[in-house]
Amino acid sequence: MQESDDSVKFTKSEAQDYWKSPNDGANNPLEYIVDSERLRERNALLLSVFEKHVDREDAILEIGCNAGRNLHNLWAAGYRNLSAVELSEPAIEVMKQHLPSVYRDSKITIGAIEDVIKTISSKRYDVIFSMAVMIHLPPESEWIFKEIARRAKKKIIVFEGEGGEDISVRHFPRNYKRIFTRLKRPQIEQIWPAPGLPRSYVCRVFGPRPE
Repeated sequence: MQESDDSVKFTKSEAQDYWKSPNDGANNPLEYIVDSERLRERNALLLSVFEKHVDREDAILEIGCNAGRNLHNLWAAGYRNLSAVELSEPAIEVMKQHLPSVYRDSKITIGAIEDVIKTISSKRYDVIFSMAVMIHLPPESEWIFKEIARRAKKKIIVFEGEGGEDISVRHFPRNYKRIFTRLKRPQIEQIWPAPGLPRSYVCRVFGPRPE
């Protein structure tokens, strides 16, 4: 898909309206929890990164959990201090129906990350992560990266698109190494290509600020 002219890219309000309840036949929440080879590869990548970098007792926040596939995989692997922010109420309803134990045991906040991030204590979460979510944040929402850098006590983990093949009016690829190292969060691991994700996606793990 060719890159769209910036003039027709989604604004913040348009992006939020779309993701509250996608109505174009794409991004149905059920698609995020079905069994497929692609999603099994994503699940394996997620768990391999967390096994290496995250303790079971760490407080974890996912930005954009959709119907809860990532939370489910972490929960099943023994990570139980789980929270998430999700814009789509229909997606959370799918989680309630299909992954009730994960919904019950996780702290889910429904709302836009732009509205929620500043209400989060800087001492609350050890790890903040996202998978194929922050690529949908328009430039006017980039201020949240500074807030994430302030609020993740130990690690920031991103599985996000950085350019090229997955471009539309709702995609905003960017270089996360550049973003978070400028915020004094050193990169400690990079995985590319990222199994189960498009080739333009990179997994990056950022550590705490140097003492």
